[in-house]
This record gives sequence, C-alpha cells and structure tokens, in this order.
Amino acid sequence: MMQWKPTAEQKTQYETEGYFILRNVITADLAAEMRGVIRNVIMSPEPGTKADIDPMNPMEDTPQGRIARYRKLANFCVQSPLIWHNVHAGEKLLNIARYFLGDDIIVKFNSCFLKPAHTGSATPWHQDNGLWRDGETEPFNFWMPLEPATRENGCMQFIPGSHKTEIIEHVLYPDSIHGELPREHVKEMVSKHGVHHIELDTGDVVFWHSNMWHYSPPNPSEKSRIAVAGVWTNPEIVKTSKRFWQNFRWAMKKGEVCTQFPPEPIVMENDNAEKPNPFLSLKE
Repeated sequence: MMQWKPTAEQKTQYETEGYFILRNVITADLAAEMRGVIRNVIMSPEPGTKADIDPMNPMEDTPQGRIARYRKLANFCVQSPLIWHNVHAGEKLLNIARYFLGDDIIVKFNSCFLKPAHTGSATPWHQDNGLWRDGETEPFNFWMPLEPATRENGCMQFIPGSHKTEIIEHVLYPDSIHGELPREHVKEMVSKHGVHHIELDTGDVVFWHSNMWHYSPPNPSEKSRIAVAGVWTNPEIVKTSKRFWQNFRWAMKKGEVCTQFPPEPIVMENDNAEKPNPFLSLKE
C-alpha cells in the first residue's frame, strides 16, 4: 500500500480549521449499493434485531414509515461486508487514516446516519469527544454521504478553528436528543468564527478533528440524506482512555489491511477506565 500524504493545502486546512475534504473517494455505483443495503435493513419489520437504531418520532409501522422514522444505525457497518470492506476497512480510507494514526488502526465507532426527507431531525452542536467523555483528542473522524449532502437537506456545519478549544462539558436541555454544547457558548463561537457548510457530493469524504464543534439542521426538503461515518483510533491512544469501550474492531495491523469478516474484535486492558457521570441537565 502506498503511503498517502496530504497536500500542503489539506494539511494547512486541517491544522487551522480542523478538517479537510476529499472528493470522489468511492464511485456513485458503489454508493448506490450501500444505500440499498441500509434501506433494506430500515424497511424490514424488525430492524432493531440487526442494529441499534435510534428512533425519531413514532410513525406508522410500514416500510415507508420506517424509512421516515430512523436517524441512526449504530454499530451497523460491522454487520455489512460491503460497507466494512469498502469504507471502514477499505484500503483508500485506511491509507489516509494511516498518515494520522500509524500502522495499527482500530475502528472505534461505525454508524450510518439517515436524514429522511421532511422528517429528518437536527443533530445538536457537539464535539464528538464531548459525547465520548473519555478524554481522547487524537482519534480520526470521517463522514461520507451516499447521496448529496446540501444546505437544503441538512448538511453538516462546522465552526472553523473550534478544534483548538478544550473538550467542553456537554449538557442536556429539555429538548436535547443527546448531550450538546452549551447553547450560549455556541452563539458566542458562531458570532466570533462563523460557520462552514460542508456540502458534499456522493462519495466525497470529510475528515475532522474530534474537538471540532459541529451540527446538522433538520431536513425539510424533498431529498433524503444517507451517510456512513466512523472513528479510527490506535492501541496507544486507547491505553490512555478514561472509558472502557467494547465495540473496537481491527482494521489494519502493521500496515496491512485486515480482511477478516466479521472483523476481529479487540479487547484492550485499560487501568484508567471509569464510568462517566451523566450529562448535566439544564433549562433553556
């Protein structure tokens, strides 16, 4: 495998703004196959038996109702060889992750994110490591749309340079779907630094620092948005974690892509692990 290196522009953008984008990492045909795999699971009568699924609002129990209901398939990609071998343990993407993490790479999280037409809900402003609450800042994050992500259908938004902040304690408001950055802090950061709208075409990939403040709005449009996302880490980072994670899978060992499926689990001994405190609940 040839060693990938960022361009001077990509390196500068990652250092100053906290992210960079690569275009056309996978083909439109491959993306269509992946969308089919995900939609087949969502439309099945009991998709929860195949993945951890985060429901939005109760809707009729029909295939179309189920398509409109779900916003996330957590830890699903380890069950799909098509997605796993082409994305999380795909040579193209691992070659990029290798530049940041070295020759031993572990998949920390894997998810499919769905923002259905009309019903796709917002994801609040957060830092990924603010949700993890394990103290880690070095894992490498990515997000790949399998159909275009635009301002109209709720593309992600980043606050450029926000990766240079510390990990901010996340909180829960009465209408929070999960921990989020304090809303007054977000207003201050947006006022100071502005927002970048991360519009991506099918098969593009955005990579970002785990401290990055990011958000995606609701999808009121006629067009859905499905994406695959993940977080890579390595054994040395895991050893410093304040939490014990159970879903790690090997993606690369000593510079060689791991081709086993189901992917090989990894159990890390960690003397620092502890259970995090609940998020603080706040009123608006």
